Amino acid sequence: MSDDRGAERAGKPTIPFSANDRRMNFAIEEARRSLRSFFDAFVKPKPNQKAFLLKVKFHEGNSTEHIWLADIDASTMPMTGTVGNEPHIKGLSFMQRVEFRPEQISDWMYIEDGYLVGGFSIQVIRSGLSPSERADYDAKAPYKFRDELQPNLVGGPRGAEFPKRH
Repeated sequence: MSDDRGAERAGKPTIPFSANDRRMNFAIEEARRSLRSFFDAFVKPKPNQKAFLLKVKFHEGNSTEHIWLADIDASTMPMTGTVGNEPHIKGLSFMQRVEFRPEQISDWMYIEDGYLVGGFSIQVIRSGLSPSERADYDAKAPYKFRDELQPNLVGGPRGAEFPKRH
């Protein structure tokens, strides 16, 4: 079964990853492990923090897709958010308000001082790009990257080496 984990924003292509992709699974584990950092900032954002998004896993039949949600309301259970990209799952649409539970969260991000914070799946995707593709990706991104954070994530679990995606 394919597990689509991509599409940062509407208009961006979805980048498919296997459900067994070790780098992406490690990114999801890191995002879940550090989720408290997201909610700490989300609840009391500083003036230099904006664009708080959660990536949430949805299922429809045999299809699974990880979709970025904006306008998060974490004051209710289930939580709610607005679909921030054009999903492939037919039961969802761009800008639709949806419910989700904490166990569905697979990534988080926000922008601080113009830099991406979190975005573990984005960092894995970006790490698999060629230098020219990465330059193009970076030029189109609405935030900057702190590359010094990337090696801890893209290498996956300690001691493991993963090939780059082409």
